[in-house]
Amino acid sequence: MVEVRLVPMNRAEFEALRAAGVKRYAEENVKVGYWRPGEALKRSEATHANLLPDGLRTEGHHFYKAVDAETEAQVGHVWLKVEPGEERKGFIYDVLIEEGQRGKGYGKAMMIALEARARRMKVGSLALHVFAYNDVARRLYDSLGYEIKSLNMMKRV
Repeated sequence: MVEVRLVPMNRAEFEALRAAGVKRYAEENVKVGYWRPGEALKRSEATHANLLPDGLRTEGHHFYKAVDAETEAQVGHVWLKVEPGEERKGFIYDVLIEEGQRGKGYGKAMMIALEARARRMKVGSLALHVFAYNDVARRLYDSLGYEIKSLNMMKRV
């Protein structure tokens, strides 16, 4: 089984992640029919600007690159927000395994490393969103014990 370490991102890594994330989030919302292509990038940029007003230094947001513990090669990244308060809750905004590293167990290893880090941060629960078409991610989260808590449905009329 592979093992990953989570390493905090530097500013350049964060900026690259943010730019790619804005594009990917726009594409995914178009793919599932929530947004129209002509508006998607603008809406995604606005969403990210709202979530991250101070960029990498936005309070409560943590950005990690996942590196293979043996080879030190970067295999992916994860973005976690931790809500302050008595019961600290975490929300995972972005999880990505690099294209050439998929299917090797890095997704599971990264999520296990994130859960361990969350426990050290005294986070009581983790939540995330996954688009319904993403069967690979849904199977991963199911295998790790994540449960569906709500479900959006849509019909074109």
